[in-house]
Amino acid sequence: MNPTDTIGGLVGLASRMLTNELETQFTHNGCELTREQWIFLMTLLNESPVTPRVLANKLMKNRGSITSLIKGLEKRHLICKVIMNNDGRSYGVDITAKGIQQVEEAKNIAFGVLGQALAGFDDTEQQQMHNLLLKFVQNLTGENNG
Repeated sequence: MNPTDTIGGLVGLASRMLTNELETQFTHNGCELTREQWIFLMTLLNESPVTPRVLANKLMKNRGSITSLIKGLEKRHLICKVIMNNDGRSYGVDITAKGIQQVEEAKNIAFGVLGQALAGFDDTEQQQMHNLLLKFVQNLTGENNG
């Protein structure tokens, strides 16, 4: 059986191909981010500061993976930890100016890769694909229960 014989195979193949092309283009264009790091930073760009627990839930990652991402990005000064309450027991993660700059540079590359993947799709087809994939994800997350 070929990966293209089933919907699950196609979704997985498309995801791997998109990830591979994105990381290839990041490297080719001197962007020192992985897809995971870029998604992490994009999440912070839209909403920060955020606790590691919230990030783990949003990104559907385990706490260990999030901790590893935080350590690596903090070491590169792309994010920083901030106190979330007055007693200092809870911290959040915020994106730095350097992190914002990296995200903005990576956005152009990422949108170029997505444009390549969507070449030949008209606006209606793109919207239909978006709606179908959103429904697919919602079914798996239980958000489509009614």
